Parts: sequence; C-alpha cells; structure tokens
Amino acid sequence: MIEVEHIVSVRKPEKPDVVMARMDYVIICQVIERLNEIGMSDDELSFLLGKPNNYVFGFIVKPNDKNRFHEDQIDLLPYLLDCPFSRILINSTPPGDIHLHYTKKIKEEGYKGFSHIIYDMNGDGTRIIWKKKQAPKGTTRKTNEPLLALLKQWIADGYFDQKQNALEIYKKLKAENVELHISELEKCLKILCRANQQLLEKDAVDGVLKYWKLHKK
Repeated sequence: MIEVEHIVSVRKPEKPDVVMARMDYVIICQVIERLNEIGMSDDELSFLLGKPNNYVFGFIVKPNDKNRFHEDQIDLLPYLLDCPFSRILINSTPPGDIHLHYTKKIKEEGYKGFSHIIYDMNGDGTRIIWKKKQAPKGTTRKTNEPLLALLKQWIADGYFDQKQNALEIYKKLKAENVELHISELEKCLKILCRANQQLLEKDAVDGVLKYWKLHKK
C-alpha cells in the first residue's frame, strides 16, 4: 500500500524542481488511489505491465515528463485496475503543466517514497508525501503449489511454446476461474525460470517481459 499525506506547507520558491504535464501527474495520483482501493501493490501492477519490480514506484519517487505512464500502458490501466477510463483520465483536469517544489526522497526508517509541494493560485502550498513500507529483509511469499502445478501442465501442453507476457497468462487464468493473487503468479513464474527448474525462459521483447518454454540442448 502507498500511503499519501497532505500537509500545509511553506512559502513558494521562485523556481520549481520539476515541471511536468498536469495530466501525467493526475494519472499517477489516480493510479495510487486506485491501487490502495483495490489492495493491489505497485509491484503487482508493474508485473502485469510486463516490467520489473519498482517500475511503477519509479514514477512515484521521481515523477517527470519522461518518467510517466505511456499511452499503451494507460490503455491497459482501466482493465488492470478494474475501473472506467474516466477514473484514470479525469476530464476536468486543466491543460498545461504542473510545478513540483521542494522535491525530495523520503528519509524515514522502514519507508521509501517521495515528497513534494504544490502551490495553488493564491500561493498556498501543500506538501504531498507518497511512501510505502519496505519489505523486511528475509521475507518470502508462500508458493501457491496448485498454481505452480497448473503452469507446469500448461508448459507440457504447449501453451508456452509461444512467448507469453504476464498479462496474457493472468487473463487466461482468470478465464479459467483460477483463484490467485497476482504476486503468487509472479513467484511461480520466477520459480519456473530458475536454473534448478529449467522449464521457462524470460526476457524483454519490445520492452515487455515475456515467458516461453526452455528448449534444452
């Protein structure tokens, strides 16, 4: 979960630290809010987008015009976050840029995140803090053994003869009414890609991580 704090803040400086499109900033805010509503982690969203862990959180700790959701990803967000498109792209968002002031990374034990100040037309500032708890070292997720067995069966049946991304795999599981957490699917795929399993390969194809059957020599 990503915690959000709003705090009345200090006088506006002459220049902002970050200038970015207001809509890009709003999308990040809406995604954070929706993730918290449905109990999905930013790492789970990164996984379904075919990206490594902390990809989405990278937008949160360093938002700018380059570090943002791209159009093809925005098209997927309503499905992934189970909401209408208007929940992500707010029609009433004013055009133009937004200025972020006094930007800094969170320095708080057990947390990581990003802090910044936004000023309104009257010059009144609000500090906004986005942060999440760091996972304790040594913590591991329990393996969903039935899911792992099902994926192994799909490998034997030829499903992974073609390269598949995480979202395609997830959709197929949902279509077959398989109950699972997204993080469980991520862990099972990691297990199947390990050297001691040697069942799947993983690599980025056009910027999206894909999985396919390892053909042993």
